[in-house]
Amino acid sequence: MAEPRPPFGIVHWPGWLLVGLITATHVLLPRGARRRLSRGLGNLAWFFNRVPRRIAEINLQRCMPELDSSRRSVLIKEHFRLMAQAVWDYPLPWFGSRDRLSREVAVEGLDHLKAQRAKGRPVILMVAHTAGLDIAPPRLAMEVPMCGPYNPFGNALAEWLISHGRSRFGNQPIPREAGMRGFLKALRGGGVLYYLADQDYGRERSQFVPFFGQLKATLPVIGRMAKASGAAVLPTMTVYDTVEMRYRVIIDPPLKDFPSGDPARDARRMNEALEDQIRRYPEHYMWTLKLFRTRPEGEPDWY
Repeated sequence: MAEPRPPFGIVHWPGWLLVGLITATHVLLPRGARRRLSRGLGNLAWFFNRVPRRIAEINLQRCMPELDSSRRSVLIKEHFRLMAQAVWDYPLPWFGSRDRLSREVAVEGLDHLKAQRAKGRPVILMVAHTAGLDIAPPRLAMEVPMCGPYNPFGNALAEWLISHGRSRFGNQPIPREAGMRGFLKALRGGGVLYYLADQDYGRERSQFVPFFGQLKATLPVIGRMAKASGAAVLPTMTVYDTVEMRYRVIIDPPLKDFPSGDPARDARRMNEALEDQIRRYPEHYMWTLKLFRTRPEGEPDWY
């Protein structure tokens, strides 16, 4: 699929000015200075974005009741800082060279992915929503050919930037309307699919299974794709390492005894794998999403 041309209409000029500012600071400032700048902006985002902050608070109260209000507040504020930092680092996936991506984005567990590829087996990277999730695709595509679904954005400039970043180095975006047939075609012949697994797509076709002890509408599509294609499923998460000051794409070993053939069991197994990664890096996870937007019949809305 040919990449669309970037939008240059007058209405997009303010957006391009912002992109230019972010890119200039990304090129001119050392990583430490960029980090301090973006974390300061994250503090402002935390202060002014009360609705996402409230959503995160509700999610954490339900999912991590062992945290008191003080610890939840610290975690949420750190998440806003990491989100701002990821936005300020978007020039990496948008325009960064291979050399710069290699320096600033490490891939851990690549051997798990390459071992499956060596067997000729397709691979589904089961991805959790984190602040740096869009930084991973071009870096991974430097190692193996990849595909990944995308949803259109309302803003033409944002859509072009994100699809451009996701399509670099041979990464092939798949329109989500292509559906299961498009995903299976991408997996054919040992392909690799980068798939976000924790979104709420409503009651239809979802299974209500536990996620951090709460029933969540979970689409068991990964189990169906794995069964139809014979793909291995590798949990994948992108985090920022504050010590090394670079991103880490963490690929875990393939899920065992998956798929089982039972949609509810497979959906629960997916959620367990996501929980395991999120508990390791809770501040990186997007608690600001309405993770439990769809409730079982008769249950009240949480948000």
